[in-house]
Amino acid sequence: MSEKKKILIIDDDKDYGEALKIVLGKNGFNVNHVLNVQDGRKAIEADRPALLILDVMMDKHTDGFDLCYSLKHDEKYKSIPILMVTAVTGKTGFKFSPETDGEYLQADDYVAKPIPASELLLRVKKLIG
Repeated sequence: MSEKKKILIIDDDKDYGEALKIVLGKNGFNVNHVLNVQDGRKAIEADRPALLILDVMMDKHTDGFDLCYSLKHDEKYKSIPILMVTAVTGKTGFKFSPETDGEYLQADDYVAKPIPASELLLRVKKLIG
């Protein structure tokens, strides 16, 4: 039997992160959820995930962008796929996409919150099979 693929969710919205964790867990993934980028960085270093689901606005409005940029420029972690799931557009009016903001937004995929469970699973499976 193959080992469940590990997914790390970094999102300061506890309820939303736990909802994603339940959906992904019921679909065969091993999921951990932390509430800030500091704990996220520790979790990545302690137990490298197959996928990172990352919010943008947490303690600072740019926390998710900053962590994503840092990971994608680190030889040890740059191969970890990152799915950004965020309400930044709804809260700020700013629209981001990997196509237009690729230099700074280096996530492998990007979706707005809330994301339907079926769409989440499609995107996760596209990124890590």
